[in-house]
Formats: sequence, structure tokens, C-alpha cells
Amino acid sequence: MADDQGWGDTGYNGHPHLRTPHLDQMAAEGVTFTRFYAAAAMCSPTRASCYTGRNPYRFGVTFAMKGMLEPTEIPITTVLKQHGYTTGHFGKWHLGTLSKTVGDQNRWGTFAKQPERYYCPPWERDVDVCFVTESKVPTWNPLVHPGPISKKQNQQASKQGQPYGNEYFTGPGQKETDNMDGDDSRVIMDRAIPFIRDAVQNDRPFFAAVWFHTPHSPVIGGPKYREMYREQPEPAQH
Repeated sequence: MADDQGWGDTGYNGHPHLRTPHLDQMAAEGVTFTRFYAAAAMCSPTRASCYTGRNPYRFGVTFAMKGMLEPTEIPITTVLKQHGYTTGHFGKWHLGTLSKTVGDQNRWGTFAKQPERYYCPPWERDVDVCFVTESKVPTWNPLVHPGPISKKQNQQASKQGQPYGNEYFTGPGQKETDNMDGDDSRVIMDRAIPFIRDAVQNDRPFFAAVWFHTPHSPVIGGPKYREMYREQPEPAQH
């Protein structure tokens, strides 16, 4: 699952500037899912509906960082584990907090005020292997604050190079710090692919939720990707 990606944010749908060669090839040779309907035009409600198969108003997650995947809900991971599946979640979670400590993650809204009340990590929802963040991170060097990208963001200059505030968790109180530089999507796939390969090699059915942060802000382009837009002004290269 991509994060915050609009219908027009691809080359094959006619965007005048964006270059998405891999997605363009997939669209030309495969399926574009132009009638794949989300449960909501919002992050958390859609994610929770994927896990429960229910309408957001039925399980109470109607906005980002508002509500959580309550214990009364039956997530797909629970059902699949009952049938012998191994389960994994990689990337963004956004269905509850990953710690109970106020201020230890980059939160807002009800999550910031009551992290203990909304504590709902995937390892308590029948997910065997986790590599998850509570919310958004920069798309390049995900643990580091990028600072301002444009002049409109000059107030963020003092934060540049500081910890961004959201961390990758692999379990209760367990935070991953190795192999975190560069493309955040690559960072995620470096954890998801071994999980999938292990399941295949052991002939075990598996469920892998891979939820990228890209292209949700803050969108930071690495050198390889900025080169694709070298004719654009620096802020637009991201």
C-alpha cells in the first residue's frame, strides 16, 4: 500500500512532471485497479478497513490518529493464524500507538494526549513479525529530520539533522536502528523480502502487509531520484 498517493500521481495517468517508469510498465503490462475503492480518503480508516473488512464508522477509526484497532475487532491476521499462516507487517502502522509514553513519538491529536489509551501495536494483533512505525517518516533517511525543503518551511531549519521523532519498532520497546539510511521504501523491503522468502522456503502460507510511507510528506528525494528532475527547481526535485 502506498501512502497518500493520488490517482494522478503517476506518469501513466498523464501527470506532466512525475516520472514513474516502473509503475508505467506495470500499468502497460498488468492491471491498474481503476475501480479499486478505498473505505475512506484518509489514512487510518482505510488501513483499519483492510484489517477488518468493515466500514470505518463501525469500528470507530474515522480520522488519522483518532481511534484504534480495538481488541473487540477481529483482524485478518487473527483469522489467518487460525489457519496456519505466519503473519508480518512492514512499514507504516497508524492503527494505534506503539508505546505508552507521552512524547516519545511524533504524535498529534488523541494519540499525543493519551498514548496509553490508544496502545495498539501489531504484535498484540496476531502479527508474528513486525517492522513498523507509528506514523509518517521522511521518505529518505527516515529517522532524520530533513529540515526545510522550501522557503515556506524555514521555521524547520533548526530541526535539520535531528531525530525525526518516529522510530521503527520490531516488538515491545524494541527499536531498529541498523540499515536505516537512504530510501525508506528500500529499508522496508529489506525486512519484508526475507520474511516472504523464509515462508516460501519452509512451504508455509504467509500474510505480508507492506505499507510504504511514500509518497506521504515529508517527501525527500535521494540523489538518484532527484537526477530524474534535474531541470526542475531544487524544491520540485523532491
